[in-house]
Amino acid sequence: MCELLALSFNRPVRPSLSFRGFQHRGDYNPHGWGLACYPDKSAHIFKEPVRARASGLAQFLRNYPPLRSRIFIAHVRYMSCGEPCFANTHPFSRELRGEDIVFAHNGTLCGRLVPVPGPYAPIGGTDSERAFCAVLNWITAEQVDLRNFERLHTKLSELNEQGSLNVLFSNGVCLYAYHDARGYKGLHLLRREAPFERVRLNDEDWEGELRGEKGADERGYLIASAPLTDENWRPFEPGSLLVFENGEQIYNSSQLS
Repeated sequence: MCELLALSFNRPVRPSLSFRGFQHRGDYNPHGWGLACYPDKSAHIFKEPVRARASGLAQFLRNYPPLRSRIFIAHVRYMSCGEPCFANTHPFSRELRGEDIVFAHNGTLCGRLVPVPGPYAPIGGTDSERAFCAVLNWITAEQVDLRNFERLHTKLSELNEQGSLNVLFSNGVCLYAYHDARGYKGLHLLRREAPFERVRLNDEDWEGELRGEKGADERGYLIASAPLTDENWRPFEPGSLLVFENGEQIYNSSQLS
């Protein structure tokens, strides 16, 4: 199971509303939660192997004004491989060419993922972290540029053949989102920009005006496994890779076919 959430905006924003709604998804994905962001060039990751709404840390972060970033990646976990522990809780992070790469996965590749030799090795026991290390080892061995979106899409499609795969990852500049080729679980996209409307959370009896929380020049995208609000979320095409930078979509593999 598991669920994913990501934000890409043109300037540093707070994830308060989105994370508030997303915390409820931990009620049926109780084995861990994590939130990654880029306050500068380095990644900052908060995570615990507990249910999100039972976490005092998650509650604190939701209401913590200094928590701002152009990019956020969040995950709530229902374990399919690996026990509940910090090592098995998403998002995962590794350094690649002087950049912090953050990675979160929804799906199952257990028992079918062939290790790719190289400098990156998993710390925990999840198929997700093994997949992350396999991709990093491939990037290193093949000297793949992270701006070569076509090659990255091909590699993720090949990895998808070994099971179900929804992936979010970032280097702090771009946000990459891949949706499973068979449409597993779902992945949805929302453009948010002025003029901001009144919104209602889907998982909580709450509604309010975004105009009081958002700047007039603030714009960007939200990605979630399932829509968090009553806004106009659009589903990803199965098997597609979308890439975002500074709150704009800069690549969509489904528009090239």
